[in-house]
Amino acid sequence: MDKKEIKEILQEIEKEKNIGIEEGSDIDWKELLNKAWNGRKFIVVATAVFMALGLFSALTMTRQYTSTVTLVPELGKSSSSSSLSSITSMLGLGGMSMGASADAYNITVYPDVVASTPFTTNLFKMRVKDPEEEIDTTLVGYLTREKFSLSPAAIIGSITKPIFALFANDSLSTKSVTDINIFKLTKKQDKVVQYLNKAIQVEVDKKTGQTTIQVTMDNPVIAATVADTVCKHLREYIIDYRTKKAREDLANYNKIADESYQRYLKATKAYAYYQDHNRGLILNAVISEGSRLANEVQIASQLYQQMKAQAEMARGKVIDEKPVFAIIQPASVPLRAANSRAKVLIIWTFIGFALSCAWVLYGKEYWKKGKTMLNEIRSKG
Repeated sequence: MDKKEIKEILQEIEKEKNIGIEEGSDIDWKELLNKAWNGRKFIVVATAVFMALGLFSALTMTRQYTSTVTLVPELGKSSSSSSLSSITSMLGLGGMSMGASADAYNITVYPDVVASTPFTTNLFKMRVKDPEEEIDTTLVGYLTREKFSLSPAAIIGSITKPIFALFANDSLSTKSVTDINIFKLTKKQDKVVQYLNKAIQVEVDKKTGQTTIQVTMDNPVIAATVADTVCKHLREYIIDYRTKKAREDLANYNKIADESYQRYLKATKAYAYYQDHNRGLILNAVISEGSRLANEVQIASQLYQQMKAQAEMARGKVIDEKPVFAIIQPASVPLRAANSRAKVLIIWTFIGFALSCAWVLYGKEYWKKGKTMLNEIRSKG
């Protein structure tokens, strides 16, 4: 057998392999189309049923509206040390150190701050208003209101709730959710906190510091109101934290300055009284007492001046430490709902069509095979 014959044999074997692969991977589309056509009534009925369920779900679902606020906080103050040093030089306190000014509060903790229980419960008493829907109440009052729903559970609950209310304990049922004890929340308060943690989402870009606050509610006006309030409270929280040390220093320096001023007044009064009652006397004891009182006045004056300068420095640091927030996208009332009814209807219809087609093309056949195998197993047993 020469090389040419071997080459022809190998080519024939390769052709047979390719033909086997093509035959094995070939799908009989004609048979599938015939199955689908024969089961068209079932497919149409099943799709129509799922479409009806989707329409009911779309009409009865709660519309959700999302309001977004975008802000960029100040990440650091590179010029704070230079500005403070210039103030110290103007006051003649060039050697005084006020400490390094740095952004001690990392922007990555902003989501944790908003999700914390103290921050969330602080939103309970905020007023929410929507004149068109005749809403004027607190946020917790709005979230715990009785809502009408067409779901079977809601309908049964609306019937049974008045009956069970007759046997309920009045002292427990009338307890206000606004009486908050953060250490021990009630079940109703905890549910409101969990709902708000899901409704309020905060995302932070670590590189740019851009913070996005998204609030999702079933009322567009209230969603925008809550988003604006959350942004305001977060800014106040960060400002309070960043300026806390400087404000404490300012309070301490003002206190010491007031005490040193009272000491200065007392020393000047004592020195004036001494001069009025010892005028013309040349006794050594009198002269020595006069020198001592004059030194006390000078020391008290210097101490008061230094403490006053320290207080002014602390006042400037409070202003300098206050971070600046740039609001890129303020809160606004969303015009469109976040969840689309058309999308819900399309999803339900597609699921019905896909399931009915799968049943007609494959499910019915496998069901019959499985049923036959089960009958054979039972007959043998």
